[in-house]
Amino acid sequence: MTLNERQRRLFIACKAVGDDGFAIEPLCKFLGVSTKTVCKGIRELRDKTGPGEGRIRKPGGGAKDKIAQHPEWRDCFMEMVSEHMAGDPMDEGTVWLKINAPGIRREFASRGIDISEYHVRRLISKYGFRSRSFRKDIPMRKVEGRNEQFEKISSVKRICVESGIPIISIDTKRKEPIGNFKRQGTVLCTAAPKTFDHDFASFSDGIIVPHGIYDIARNTGYLTIGTSHDTSEFVCDNIEACWNEHLRHLYPDAKMIVILCDGGGSNSSSHHIVKQDLISLSDRIGLRIVVMHYPPYCSKYNPIEHRLFSQISHSWSGNPLLSVADACKRAAETVTDAGLKVFSRVVEKVYETGRKVSDGYRETLASRVVFDHKLHKWNYLINHA
Repeated sequence: MTLNERQRRLFIACKAVGDDGFAIEPLCKFLGVSTKTVCKGIRELRDKTGPGEGRIRKPGGGAKDKIAQHPEWRDCFMEMVSEHMAGDPMDEGTVWLKINAPGIRREFASRGIDISEYHVRRLISKYGFRSRSFRKDIPMRKVEGRNEQFEKISSVKRICVESGIPIISIDTKRKEPIGNFKRQGTVLCTAAPKTFDHDFASFSDGIIVPHGIYDIARNTGYLTIGTSHDTSEFVCDNIEACWNEHLRHLYPDAKMIVILCDGGGSNSSSHHIVKQDLISLSDRIGLRIVVMHYPPYCSKYNPIEHRLFSQISHSWSGNPLLSVADACKRAAETVTDAGLKVFSRVVEKVYETGRKVSDGYRETLASRVVFDHKLHKWNYLINHA
């Protein structure tokens, strides 16, 4: 058991005044404490005084704050860091330092002031600086209708969750190489594991294409790990498999499904081949499909990014992805305190790139797809045959 400062003081005092009392000076020398400490403990025992209930020292006791004793440190600190400050022209309240604590301490030393790094860090904290990373939060350009689209998506999400209409968020995660390559993150181990010293694609055992589907209402993710290309056909096949294997049993009365997705790549809001594949998907699963694209430069707001992909990244961090099966297994083991569940599978089908729309696509589009009257480039309804 470890005694605090007061308990230790009283214990030594008891030894000094007890029936087998020890001489104070030899006792202090033996225990390595000051005679003032023992005398103070004896007074507290004799007078039954102390610092107060639940306290170790009296108010104001203990070592004095060195920063308060050296006001010149604060003036010197602000003078020094003002030369190493940068700021955000769009936010006058945000400034950051281009110098770290050891650098500030060297600046102090150059001015003849001996100060510990601990007190430098206390000064940094005292003036509101702390370690933060830059946050991607500034749109690269102004997009007309951006706010209206977010309000529309928010409204549809609420209605779907309350009404039991299936609403899913989809996207393709970054492609990953398979092999003994170093990955970000750490892992518990007895010694540092070794990986290839270069991340050359020619040394990999292939590239995986992770495509995710996230059920917003049920906090459940479905990850398909492809070994071919990220195409709209690949995406629609994954949605069909997810519907047939899982969602149709969870939403037996569904007549419609809502899909939230980005506006580029295999989910492109402008590519006709994407709409053609979605029309085919609607026929195969027998559901009307409402598609809502997030505006350009806003993909980070897609729920799948922070609800599913970020968690799978944690599961994949540290250890190399040594095989496709290994990546699939580790993704399926992803869980969170909020109750996230993940189902994963591997698809080895080869998908063709550069496909063209069919001859009758224009007529099919006109008869089957209804576009939103205001935000038509991002929102549309696909009716099944």
